[in-house]
Amino acid sequence: MKQSSVRNLLFPLLPLLMLLSACMPASECASICDPEFESDSVLQSGTAQRSDRSAPHSSKFPAPTERPSADSAEASAEFPSESATEAELPESTADASEPAPVGEATQAPDPAANDTTPCEASDCSLDETTTTDASPSALQDDPPAVADPFVYRGLVELCAIDDSFVIDQRYATTNNFTGIQQYDRELCLVQQNIVDMLIEANDLAKQYGLRLKIWDAYRPISVQQALHDSAPAELAPYVPAPGPYSMHARGITVDLTLCFPDGTELDMPTVFDDFSVAANSDYEGATEKQIANRELLNTIMSAVGFQRSKLEWWHFDGPNRDNYEILDLSFAEFEAARDSQS
Repeated sequence: MKQSSVRNLLFPLLPLLMLLSACMPASECASICDPEFESDSVLQSGTAQRSDRSAPHSSKFPAPTERPSADSAEASAEFPSESATEAELPESTADASEPAPVGEATQAPDPAANDTTPCEASDCSLDETTTTDASPSALQDDPPAVADPFVYRGLVELCAIDDSFVIDQRYATTNNFTGIQQYDRELCLVQQNIVDMLIEANDLAKQYGLRLKIWDAYRPISVQQALHDSAPAELAPYVPAPGPYSMHARGITVDLTLCFPDGTELDMPTVFDDFSVAANSDYEGATEKQIANRELLNTIMSAVGFQRSKLEWWHFDGPNRDNYEILDLSFAEFEAARDSQS
């Protein structure tokens, strides 16, 4: 009877109790029912959630990006699946082989192995990523620097400063278009102000496993006259009489080509001193390989400040012509002056 009375008394209050329990957190509801009740897990979870919402966003990470809806075509591209497995992730590149050091010389192919040269049209251009300022220590066979080279009348002996050039001075032999030895010595002389330019160009050639091969450099003005006198009239544009444009006599012009370290020359449109239209720097009748080799030479030389002749692909002039006098210094005189200083 007593239990029935209590039940009848509380029954009208049941809807109110149900409403209160629906709106109240479980922990507080439990604490009302039992004042000694504490839920550590609920308290910790609530603390963590509040901390996450109130903490400022870290600057080390990008701001959160709203995920596109599942219907978005970009959803899969911008956001990887949360269930992605390890196999779906990009492979690590940690074991990838290291690239070759910048400026490392390329091994030259054996020219006797086949009838091709190392320079095809696809691999013989010197683009902007090339190390024109590569450290000399990164290049092979670099000679030690000469602190005080002998200078006479502004001229220096190139190989006394850097002996990695290949020298084949044709006018110091009979192997030239005149058939007469024109120089009294084989001595490669240039103005001291273009030495660094030539060394830099030779260093660029080394990156292809090549060298600069010099056929002619400083030429006494008297020899220029002799060459002009030996040439037939139709060759006058190629062998002009001495004058203000006599660049070889100033020591700032070089005739050269590219070769392997053993002196074997690359295949070019013509041989040296070929006085034909094929020697022109813009001649297009040569093979693709010959044109590529010719243009590689021009790219190397122009990169350091030389300008190519329009008539002769092998002829390159240094800058500031008017800063240098025309000389008629014999090679024997230079050698005698040098030896007297030693």
